[in-house]
Amino acid sequence: MAAMTHKGRVRDHNEDSLYYDVRDRVVIVCDGMGGHAGGHIASELGVQVVSHSLRQLKPADWLDEERVVDAMKQAIFGANDHILSRARVDPSLNDMGTTICAAAFMGDRVVTANVGDSRIYRIAGNQIEQISQDHSLVAERIRAGLLDPNSFEVSLLGNIVTRALGMDQVTVDITIEDLVPGDTFLFCSDGLTDMVEDDELQSLVGPARDLQAATLALVDLANQRGGVDNITVALARAG
Repeated sequence: MAAMTHKGRVRDHNEDSLYYDVRDRVVIVCDGMGGHAGGHIASELGVQVVSHSLRQLKPADWLDEERVVDAMKQAIFGANDHILSRARVDPSLNDMGTTICAAAFMGDRVVTANVGDSRIYRIAGNQIEQISQDHSLVAERIRAGLLDPNSFEVSLLGNIVTRALGMDQVTVDITIEDLVPGDTFLFCSDGLTDMVEDDELQSLVGPARDLQAATLALVDLANQRGGVDNITVALARAG
């Protein structure tokens, strides 16, 4: 695994948060929203609560797919409760929230989860596949056939998310993917994908032998393109 987070070239602070540990078998990327303090607090709570919850899994639990899936869901629901509770205590934080994309790596499978528009990709050789589904107004209108992805309206609507931690009701998307040796999973905030196309992600990550160098190359490219948002990238390659 390798990962990094960067505030970009425009923002004066970083509202993204990141956790990854190959021993814990966990990767988490959160992209906060809700003002200077709020966004960072929400994303940090998301990372802290979910990572802590998943670290409570016992070795035997990692052999039970249903157990890992349930632990992931409950961890994210718990993070949502913590964010809501913190906002109730401090009214200045009442609009804070965060996206989350996360993975728990089992022996031959990986359980992924996402809420919002941070993304998870699988990169296999010269192929790239987005595993997660964006929960944003633009993405939902495109999927419904109500919006042309090349239209000017896409830029007007911006990155309005339709799901995030910090909302009263949260629905989590869960997928279970087979782990194929050599495949690389990419987790990122939209500060990367708004600046870098999918085929460019594949070309920088697929053949890379050094995941840390690939991570740095992705962040550098997003910054070269303007770095208009915080940029967080995590890579995990199946052995």
